[in-house]
Amino acid sequence: MPISRSVTVVAALAGLALLAGPGAAKAGDRPPIDVQVLAISDFHGYLSPPADAANGSIEAPGGGRLTVGGAAYLATHLDAAAAGRPNSIRVANGDSFTGWQWEVTMARDEPTIELLDHLGIEASAVGNHELDVSLEFLRDHVMGGECFGRVGVDMCFERSDGAPFSAVDFPFLAANLHDASSGDRPFASTYVRDVVGPGNQVAQVGFIGVTTPAVERIFASYQVGRLVAEEMTQAVDEAAAELHRDGVDAIVVLAHDGAETSGTYDECGDATGPVVDLAREASPLVDVVVGGHWHTAFSCSVTDPAGRPRAVVSPGHHGQVFADLSFRVNPGTGEIVRESVSAVNVPVTRNVTPDPEVADLVEHWVGTGGELWARPLATVTENIPNVPDALGQSPARNLVADAYRDIGSSLGEPADLALVEPYQVRNGVSYARGTNPQDADGTVLYGEGWVVQGRASSVVTLEITGADLLDALEQQWREDPDVSYLPLSLSAGARLTIDAERDAGSRVVELMLDGVPIDQAARYRVAMSSRLALGMDGFTVLASGTDPVRSDMDYFAFTAWMESQGTLSAPATDRVVELSGGA
Repeated sequence: MPISRSVTVVAALAGLALLAGPGAAKAGDRPPIDVQVLAISDFHGYLSPPADAANGSIEAPGGGRLTVGGAAYLATHLDAAAAGRPNSIRVANGDSFTGWQWEVTMARDEPTIELLDHLGIEASAVGNHELDVSLEFLRDHVMGGECFGRVGVDMCFERSDGAPFSAVDFPFLAANLHDASSGDRPFASTYVRDVVGPGNQVAQVGFIGVTTPAVERIFASYQVGRLVAEEMTQAVDEAAAELHRDGVDAIVVLAHDGAETSGTYDECGDATGPVVDLAREASPLVDVVVGGHWHTAFSCSVTDPAGRPRAVVSPGHHGQVFADLSFRVNPGTGEIVRESVSAVNVPVTRNVTPDPEVADLVEHWVGTGGELWARPLATVTENIPNVPDALGQSPARNLVADAYRDIGSSLGEPADLALVEPYQVRNGVSYARGTNPQDADGTVLYGEGWVVQGRASSVVTLEITGADLLDALEQQWREDPDVSYLPLSLSAGARLTIDAERDAGSRVVELMLDGVPIDQAARYRVAMSSRLALGMDGFTVLASGTDPVRSDMDYFAFTAWMESQGTLSAPATDRVVELSGGA
């Protein structure tokens, strides 16, 4: 069933407007209603204050750098900004999830879910990273509270207050996403919030959410064949017209797309990009545009199609800054007084007292992450090193290829083969115990399995012809002085014979699957990372594949596979054979 196109929340004070009685001021005499919107974007689960300069500091307008970031400091700053502002609304502009801090991602972004609810977020645009696991994960787990795995092991962990996992308490918005098969919209397009002013006058502020049209074909979110993302401006115009028909004429757009800028966090800096284009081109019904996605911070004013000023602001990333938007709503017309709009980015400095409840929340989830890391996952009989031979083979790379074929086969039709690019495999597996007290010889801890492979992509199985498969293998050789040979690892049952001395385009001598040569006219189901499925890393031929089906995020898919295997040994490195003696 499609979700309703809009979500409306009536402020608790709205009922007081009925008490104004017949002596209320006429529309022309009504004082304006002051409204504040506090917005974050691209938080990416940065609960702990970042220790590195790139994420933990920003350039200050007057020169030098400010130390910033950390959820407890963000909470303090948001509360300070909202003090004395009864019509303060907090929103997120997407990519709150897929934490670069591993303890957040390991816990299925549930630390961020708890934090966003604690911060009082009322609505969020759908960012591309909200779809990194799957549409169902966002809709049914994050928004619906369902548990798909083992409670407290795979997901649905205990919160910092001791309560069981619960879903977010706000809607995700995406006016430009629809299901590729049914055409249904899986998310609401708008959120409407009542605001109350002097004399208990009530007006409404509407929020429209849209996401980057690239969301289908970003390697992490990969929604090819599953979701279709439409152009943002048309979706915004349609949603704004719908709000207008419903009597909502104060409109803020949460657009998860961005722009480049040459300025510091609170300057415009000649910002250029899709969100600035949207701000210039969208219906005059729209008053303010909030951007994101590109991890840039800026505040600009552009001219809308009606010749009026329109603010467009992007509140950076990783909790370094937040946007503080202030404006007045004319209670008689319900419209924002454009000249009253103020849009500034506020740095989340660490020279304030961190919020103690949020500090406890962060400490709890860091501890949970440590426990998850130390959970025994599998055993090994020997080292599985990631030291490639002259042909690019390593036991670890072959292990990952075997895993991807099995993962791909679990998605539907069996996979005939798996291909793995070397960048996808990061570490080998050690037999010797590590430094963690829970480790032992031959034991693979969850965290040790986590770091073997993965680049926040997914495993995709698609169908390609034998001819395209051979052409993709020819693309291992490059006319690039830095990377002349980028070998693909093959799953068990495959045997590739190459001759690097031959001319380009004819270096693949033969590819056999289970002893049978590849038929160039036949079609094969091949498992690979979503990066390869999009033709990235130079393997452009693979983008021609059809009927794609994707897995969970690669970290989770691979560790689940390791656990299902129980005991692992190092695969042989005999799947690629060189005729002339060197690649």
